[in-house]
Amino acid sequence: PPPQQKQLELGDRMDLWSYLLKPVQRISKYSLLLQDVAAECGPGQAHEMAELSAALEVIHFQLRHGNDLLAMDDIHSCDVRRQ
Repeated sequence: PPPQQKQLELGDRMDLWSYLLKPVQRISKYSLLLQDVAAECGPGQAHEMAELSAALEVIHFQLRHGNDLLAMDDIHSCDVRRQ
């Protein structure tokens, strides 16, 4: 059956956007988790620290990129003729 029909059968009232939003919200939590793990690394764990730093760099890039896309969307939909 189509997804909408299955949702009705299960009594699920969430729309697709609700399901897509949750993973996006998690990326900032991954950043916090990795920062906490990095804080627990000792001096003898240089390799692990390098891996954590690389992962944090990717996550921070994605967060900045997402914010930039939202800002561009806001600018694009802005009506500058309003007073």
